Amino acid sequence: MNNIKINFSEIVQTPAFIYSENALLSAFSNFNKNFYGLCIDQIFPLKSHSFSSALVLIAKYVDGFCVSSLFEAKLTREFIGEKKRVHFTSPGLREDEIDELLGLCDSFSFNSLSQWERYKDKAIGCVGCALRINPQLSFVKDRRYDPCRTHSRLGAPLNQIQETLDTDPAVFKGIEGLHFHTNCDSVDWEPLLKTVEHLDKQIPELLRQCQWINLGGGYLFDGNIDFTPFEDAVFLLQNKYGLQVIIEPGAAIVRDACNLVSSVIDIIPSDGKQIAVLDTTVNHMPEVFEYQFSPDILNENEDGEYSYILEGSTCLAGDHFGEYAFDTPLEIGSKIIFTGMGAYTMVKAHMFNGINLPSVYALTESGNLLLQKEFTYEDFRNRCGVTANNESLRNTIKLKNYRQKHRVA
Repeated sequence: MNNIKINFSEIVQTPAFIYSENALLSAFSNFNKNFYGLCIDQIFPLKSHSFSSALVLIAKYVDGFCVSSLFEAKLTREFIGEKKRVHFTSPGLREDEIDELLGLCDSFSFNSLSQWERYKDKAIGCVGCALRINPQLSFVKDRRYDPCRTHSRLGAPLNQIQETLDTDPAVFKGIEGLHFHTNCDSVDWEPLLKTVEHLDKQIPELLRQCQWINLGGGYLFDGNIDFTPFEDAVFLLQNKYGLQVIIEPGAAIVRDACNLVSSVIDIIPSDGKQIAVLDTTVNHMPEVFEYQFSPDILNENEDGEYSYILEGSTCLAGDHFGEYAFDTPLEIGSKIIFTGMGAYTMVKAHMFNGINLPSVYALTESGNLLLQKEFTYEDFRNRCGVTANNESLRNTIKLKNYRQKHRVA
């Protein structure tokens, strides 16, 4: 996407998310090339990216979608109809939503044995039933993002499954699939193979009972990555147990397909350095703040002559992107383009301080820049519970009239 020249005069205002249809197509082409001949299914998780017009395009290249809430399930059915399957899993399955979810989804991965026991009578015969497993093998160093950390709520612990298989195997009657997710942004497939081999040794009887297994996501597949461990894992599952293998690449598909464009709105000297204040904020890309990293910027040059600390436009002291150097000086109105913003940005972005969300543009296959969504004060107002007949609005109008009448600042 970064090689495509964009006419920024077409953008009504910044900040703006721009996703490239060609970049999405390229990601799927890369996926198909790397996984060619393995006969696996790909389902896309809405948690990474859920903007509807992009999902319509993604739907052409996946076997289905993975959702984790009633709203995600309803949104998915709204744009795909009955064309693709929808898979549900969540630790927060609500009793007042289960009936509607069963009508929207094709398969359920129940998150715990407790959840399964509570709802299996409703689910069996209505959807394909599966159990999410916590293999209790950790590969993620940051505990915040480790699905297999100690005291994890994500999946039934493997030792509990083993104990139940020994004492009351009838509990698993009706389970036709298994699901696990053990990694986060990994470029090494070896942990996946170790997890599959671990399950093969610990619960072979449950694997034999099932028809399919979902290996989850958290793996990136771009660059010079050795795919042999993945192929070995798939071979074991398909040839020993006859399982249909499913994976859930999310960030691997969408991350590099989107840029975020912002503008410099102030330049402030501070303690011997120049602060460039942008019209965007870390709240538009929350993982920058969560992970405390400096995102990549188009045309930055670490050897550049002009250095700036880039900061966001809220009153959060930590609204900070990092220090960057450029070959030419920044000025008010200069465009700053954050790259690799396709995953976990729009789905997490919020309106702290009342700062508006970025507009969303699609860069089409033919190179046209089309405005897909522009957020307004009405969006913020609605989130704050204000309606046309609301007492809060009437009080605001009264206060405005009072100030005008009495010239109160």
